[in-house]
Amino acid sequence: MSIRFTIFAATLIASHTAHSATVLGQGPQTPQQRINSGQQLVANATSSAVPEEALAQAARQRAGEFGPMARPTVPLGQIQKAWDSAGRDGGVHTQVKCETCVYRVRLREFMLTAITLPEGVKIENADVADTSRFDTRIRNENTLVIKPLAAGVDSSMQVYTADGEVYSFYLRAETVNSKHIPDLLFKIEAPRVPRSALIASANGAPLLPLANQPFPKVEGATSPQAGDFVQKANIDPSKLRGWGKYKLWGSDNSLMPEMVLRDDHFTYIFYGEKWNDLQLPTAYKVYDKLDELVNTRVSGSTYIIESTNKLITLKSGQTYMCIQYLGD
Repeated sequence: MSIRFTIFAATLIASHTAHSATVLGQGPQTPQQRINSGQQLVANATSSAVPEEALAQAARQRAGEFGPMARPTVPLGQIQKAWDSAGRDGGVHTQVKCETCVYRVRLREFMLTAITLPEGVKIENADVADTSRFDTRIRNENTLVIKPLAAGVDSSMQVYTADGEVYSFYLRAETVNSKHIPDLLFKIEAPRVPRSALIASANGAPLLPLANQPFPKVEGATSPQAGDFVQKANIDPSKLRGWGKYKLWGSDNSLMPEMVLRDDHFTYIFYGEKWNDLQLPTAYKVYDKLDELVNTRVSGSTYIIESTNKLITLKSGQTYMCIQYLGD
């Protein structure tokens, strides 16, 4: 029986009693006496129908107090161990824009990857071959994000710009137990142009990007001054050395190059037939057992490291390769 019905019945009985029942030898009850009698019957009926704890709990709940609730959780065991040893630049991959390149992006399930095109490039649209496995959204003019909806799958993506350019991507989605750190940020940068080349351009020379190209010689051009950025990958075969003078060791052979050479400015890594399937590693020069990040670039199928340090480490996820120069 509900509380409201009990109160209604008690009120009805009280009203009936007040009108029909009087104590022998006494006159009829006054209106106030009938009210007091009815209220007493209602109180008695309510207290007998509802437990005191329920009334106290209802009062606390009206004040917003609902008490604690124990909710034990079960660990899911879905943390990727490769991140335990990742450096501060782990998950960031930078590549120089290449007209004939397919950019290879490593993705991971349950993680989002941002791809940024060079500054000034405006994305018009993007197509993913397998929309049931990869979800992509354009976030701003030169940035889009992509999320794999499954693991152990791959696909391709084409990105179209307002200038009519097409950027082609190979997408690979890996599992949470992958030994490789995914690319959370994949940056494509425009080729850098040294200041000295800009000076030459101002004197009528064509503007050449920083790549495997010589600088133009222009009559009357201003010579580079101290502080100019003049590093350039002008490979002079007569200055290459290091054949047979490198010691290589690492976690496995996946990053093992076929040949390593150097000149007075750079270290050149040649991967041969591995090149097309290789996820380019990050390069570090080692000083006092500490890794220091160095710039890298690609010229054709040559991986160029902007350092001639005697000990260089290449890293990709948990995979590493040490390259030590044994010459003078």
